[in-house]
Amino acid sequence: MEFVPSDSSAFRSAIEALKDFLPEAQVRVTATGVGINGMDRAHVGFVDYRLSKEDCKVLKISVPHTIGLSLVNLSKVLSNVGSGDTLRFSMAKGADRLLVNYSNAKIGKKAVYELMTLEIAEDAVELPDLSYGAKVQARTSDIVNVVKEVGAFGDSLVLTLNPDGFHMESTGDMGSAKQTLENTEDREMELGGDDDAVSATFATKYLSGILKGGAPLANTMTLEFDASAQPLRASFHYGESSHFIAYLAPKVTE
Repeated sequence: MEFVPSDSSAFRSAIEALKDFLPEAQVRVTATGVGINGMDRAHVGFVDYRLSKEDCKVLKISVPHTIGLSLVNLSKVLSNVGSGDTLRFSMAKGADRLLVNYSNAKIGKKAVYELMTLEIAEDAVELPDLSYGAKVQARTSDIVNVVKEVGAFGDSLVLTLNPDGFHMESTGDMGSAKQTLENTEDREMELGGDDDAVSATFATKYLSGILKGGAPLANTMTLEFDASAQPLRASFHYGESSHFIAYLAPKVTE
């Protein structure tokens, strides 16, 4: 088994974010690409990362591989990888170690790491088909900045979509903050059904973590949420057909 991501920096960023949700995870390598998914330990979020074969310089595999890894340790290895480095993963049949190589011909540097694999017992998680009352598509940086600025006021964020735009509000010991992204030409905002407004509350910490994972990958993102108890969906699509999609359960408020 061998694969080489076309964009080493994007892969590094994805692993850096995934480790916060999944310290240990199964990495599935098939002829169609590389997949990592699972539910976080707090059972409030589910992440689904996909690196498609179209976004790999090399993908060689005879049979599907499922590799248990510490994403914390993998992140430490990848922290040394620069944007101009070529990153290569390989594993011999029956081996208990994943080989990670990266090189940069311009500066004459090569590095080799061996990561021990893990036995990971994992429960299968199947998400139902979800429909949402609110959908917001905008520049990732716009949403990241508002979450950062408003989220500094409290540990909960209230998201609301209505005809006036997409609103984010938080209240805490220092006061309250509210910002609005208006429905401009470069944004897409949709209300489903007959609702005039859709609101839901989410934990600032986890929503910020999701944005940390997706922001380096895609210039635009989609947020979908509903007034019911179903999870928020944040989607980041990049490259030819790769994605980072995260689901976050709403925060129960009294």
